Amino acid sequence: MAKYIWVQDLNFLTEGGGAQLTDRAHFLEGIRRGCNIKVWTPNVTEIPYASDNVIIASNPVFLPPSAFYDMSKRGVLYVWFLHDYAPVCKYRLFFPMQEKCGRCYLKERWMPILLKSKLIIWLSPLHRESWLKLCPELDKIPYHLSPSPVEVDLFHDMGLPRKGVVAVESLYPFKGREHVLRWTEQHPEVKVTFVGGNPQPRDGLPPNAVDLGPVPYEKMNEVYNHHEAFLHLPQSPSPFDRTVVEAYLAGCRIIGNENVGALSWPFFKGGRTAVGNSCRSSSRGFWEAVESAV
Repeated sequence: MAKYIWVQDLNFLTEGGGAQLTDRAHFLEGIRRGCNIKVWTPNVTEIPYASDNVIIASNPVFLPPSAFYDMSKRGVLYVWFLHDYAPVCKYRLFFPMQEKCGRCYLKERWMPILLKSKLIIWLSPLHRESWLKLCPELDKIPYHLSPSPVEVDLFHDMGLPRKGVVAVESLYPFKGREHVLRWTEQHPEVKVTFVGGNPQPRDGLPPNAVDLGPVPYEKMNEVYNHHEAFLHLPQSPSPFDRTVVEAYLAGCRIIGNENVGALSWPFFKGGRTAVGNSCRSSSRGFWEAVESAV
């Protein structure tokens, strides 16, 4: 049986964030399946890999290209699990998708490494499509699409009175700050509640906006249930955005745009049951694809 080394810049067993929640869910499913997995953060020290290891490279920005060249020389297999647009775009979720991006030095540096992957995992059809616009060479590499493994049972309709619109982490520029503030200004009759971080002064929000700031994750289902709709308008192609699924399962109508990765999945046309089942089975599908590839 393969011995896996899961490489991530942050230790997802102790750190929070969407990418960490996703990695944690997949890691725990791997353990349940009997996989031998070690977690390694390359910013701590070099990865102690051997020829019988399989590396799961989960956006490890701190892992240099030389490490992958060394792996190839030793016959080490690796799988890329891409959460945004690193390593070929230093702007990551700010990915501008301009014509000049195809000539970026980062693409030239990383393409030989990505082309030797046994498998590339993307988070949505939109995520892969956006990558292939920049790196069409990757079209020939085996791939798997893996929706975020949202904890489906945490999000449901509580039957509460609903009013207004809620947006989560949308006051960050790459999440669509400009777009959601414009939408808020264009709908002065609608109360818009912002949840999460706000890198700019709170007094700059429209009069119909309320900034709650960060809310504990275990309270989010109730927050969604107090609102009729969920607003999410990212400025560049988002890989997935799990909050869209959370809000939808909690009963919210989704106000999104063409940059929402989650909405590019066909299962969103099947209703809440289809969305829940697809996210619930994500980790199983992840490991089936990895085990098949290696």
